[in-house]
Amino acid sequence: MKVEQIKVKDIVGRKLSRSNRMLVREAYKRGVQFEILPNKRFRMIQKDKKYLVSGGKISHSFNSKLAIKVTKYKDVTSRLLRNGGFPAPENYVFNKYELNRAWNWAQNILPVVLKPNDGTMGKHVYVKIDDYTEFKHCFQKIAEQYDKVLVEKYIEGEEYRFTYVKGEIVAIANRIPANVIGDGVKTIRELVEEKNAERERRNNPIHKKLVLDEESERVLKRQGFTFDSIPIEGVRVFLRNNSNVSTGGDAVDVTDLIDENIKKQVQLALKSIPGLRVCGTDVLISGESFHIIEINTHPMLSMHHFPWEGKERDVIGKVIDAMFPNTVQ
Repeated sequence: MKVEQIKVKDIVGRKLSRSNRMLVREAYKRGVQFEILPNKRFRMIQKDKKYLVSGGKISHSFNSKLAIKVTKYKDVTSRLLRNGGFPAPENYVFNKYELNRAWNWAQNILPVVLKPNDGTMGKHVYVKIDDYTEFKHCFQKIAEQYDKVLVEKYIEGEEYRFTYVKGEIVAIANRIPANVIGDGVKTIRELVEEKNAERERRNNPIHKKLVLDEESERVLKRQGFTFDSIPIEGVRVFLRNNSNVSTGGDAVDVTDLIDENIKKQVQLALKSIPGLRVCGTDVLISGESFHIIEINTHPMLSMHHFPWEGKERDVIGKVIDAMFPNTVQ
């Protein structure tokens, strides 16, 4: 039986995300042994290398507990980086009942970004907020699901995901928020239907269909649009402010296009965190300047294998190279 046909669940005893399934298949192909354990855990074994995987997060088994802990909370990550001399945005965490205190703090650095301090996948991330009514609405939306709300200075720039493996930047994707491009004829609603049809046609497994909902209505309104507006030809219209692929964004490979000095500085910043061996790092770049927004120790690696545009990068192979160096082919 081909490796691609083997059911990962039979190997590890549990369901996994796409990136983790890809890691398992690559490791299995190279002869790594798997031991199924209680509580949905499993162990990966190859000669003297052993990794205990909990929660289905293989990258966590490769990172140190300290690295996972300090990068879990965005405010801690930001302080750690700034103390090390690396650019990261000013931010502060507020209790979910501290709306007015949060607004008083935010007024000095408007516009701001609001998001959960330990959230993932771009959920409840609100960008470029500059008035109280919108601030209150976004703060309360986060407070409905989280006890803490992070308020952060908004930094202008394009967002990139730098993926880091054992001291090296191995791939970079420009993550463009969910968007459509006007043709001067179709409404935004029709352009969304058209792009969703293309999503279906191309069958790219990680790129999600676009959604018209309350958040996209809010984002469109800030640009002066409604669902029935007809944008002029060539104008890119955004449906989300956050750029996550999980919320409809496009991942475009730009690994060979990013300034080498910025790559080096991001690499040094990540090397400064003890025990950090694999992560995805969100970086805002504007000209020659950059800011590190957050570090994810359980990153979506599959985006580099299935870009919407650009070259595929074998990030999965590089992670297994690092975890099991004896299997390098």
